[in-house]
Amino acid sequence: MKTFAIALLSIPCLSLAQAASTAEPSARDLHAAECVAALEVNTQDLASQVKSGDEASRSVLLDRLVSGAAFVGDVYLHGNSDEKQARELANQALEAQKSLPAPELAARQATCANEGAKLFADGNPLQQSIVKRMAKRRMDKLLGA
Repeated sequence: MKTFAIALLSIPCLSLAQAASTAEPSARDLHAAECVAALEVNTQDLASQVKSGDEASRSVLLDRLVSGAAFVGDVYLHGNSDEKQARELANQALEAQKSLPAPELAARQATCANEGAKLFADGNPLQQSIVKRMAKRRMDKLLGA
């Protein structure tokens, strides 16, 4: 199954393939990949809860998806990596976080959710609209709508 990052990066309007730089990933790129990976696990869990009837988790799921999309958008706007590199970083981050103790992963998820929410809030209305639309599409896909 495609990861959250891969699904978001495959959307043409936010494709990192247009980025001019193919240099080594920046600290921003690496951090974004870690956060997208952490939020991916969180969104999968939340989607399962919503599918099981826990409607209270629906708004949290959307918030996490918005946070993840905001990280992808931030990397795109800073043009520091290409699509292939972004996919590799996301996959590496997903693999690396498997060895994290549950409390450390939960702390990372919370921190990344807050950072992503701030990135979203700092965006202009057009950026926010794009991120929100991406998040809603992803949520529909996760929930089978």
